[in-house]
Amino acid sequence: MVLQELEWMSFLSDNGMVIAKPMRSLEVRDGNVHAYFEYIEGEQVDVTNIHHWNEANFRQLGRMIGKMHSLSKEFKLAVNHRPVWTCDTPDVYGIRKNLEPLVIERYDEWMKHLSSYLPTIDTFGFIHNDFHQGNILVREGILTIIDFDECSFNWFAQDLAVLFYHAYWQNGSFTNDDKEQFVHTFMSQVFAGYQEENKLDAVIVKQIPIFLKLREIFLFQLFTKEWDLEQLQDWLKYTIHDLKVKISSEEPYGGIYDFGIFV
Repeated sequence: MVLQELEWMSFLSDNGMVIAKPMRSLEVRDGNVHAYFEYIEGEQVDVTNIHHWNEANFRQLGRMIGKMHSLSKEFKLAVNHRPVWTCDTPDVYGIRKNLEPLVIERYDEWMKHLSSYLPTIDTFGFIHNDFHQGNILVREGILTIIDFDECSFNWFAQDLAVLFYHAYWQNGSFTNDDKEQFVHTFMSQVFAGYQEENKLDAVIVKQIPIFLKLREIFLFQLFTKEWDLEQLQDWLKYTIHDLKVKISSEEPYGGIYDFGIFV
């Protein structure tokens, strides 16, 4: 699995994508596997910094995902060792077993919606799978992608949904921007950038609300598994409670039913 993650990263780098490039083969020391990457100068994207968080960079984020998805169509593996979404095995990372009954019910409903679509070369392939500003470094206007640990064969909509999910969440938490205006500006620029590099299939746009609801569930199970629920600060308690309320609701994330209005 790790070797194929590095193979994917090398393929992207060799084809012009700005990423933290793998530098040499894996090394095993003291029972641990070590991988080495090119050192990248830069800062993690800060949504309160206008030099990081602006329309030009929103468009650049779209171009990055678009180019990655375009290159995914050319990436071939003789044998795959990375996780793969299929209709028969939609629970790619095995999160279902960590969910409580009500959340399982919602999870299965959204997976059923997703399973109504048939993968095509324009909607499905090898993706980053955790593409958001926390995994982007910025230096002098150049964005660099890091952290490909979750890369897998999945729907292209997943990358766009995760990007929007975390952008909307952090922007609303740390800025006073008008939410509706931010959404319009952000997604219009992301989609415009994406289409400079790849076809934005109508199915991708339709699937984004599904993946946003699945992201709520993924984060809920992650937080409840990783955090000590008996010793949470108030804001962490609120985060878990808020996620559960949103998961239980039919309300789409960000209140957006149709992302086609931003294309």
